[in-house]
Amino acid sequence: MNAVDLIAHEATELPEALQAEVLDFIGYLKTRHPRAPAVASSDAGLSELMAFFAPYRKDFGNFVFDRDEANAR
Repeated sequence: MNAVDLIAHEATELPEALQAEVLDFIGYLKTRHPRAPAVASSDAGLSELMAFFAPYRKDFGNFVFDRDEANAR
């Protein structure tokens, strides 16, 4: 029996008022320990995004920022 099954089994044996407290506690735990957003595992979605942003990709490898030149503008 895994943890989810054990929790469900124990909760079914409780009176309804205590089951509500268990649900409230679960809600508290969810706010206290939020889950990270799921990362899209779809390669199709990633390739679609890459194709969309391809025209905007620029190579800034040799770019040198000159503060005085920027301030002169």
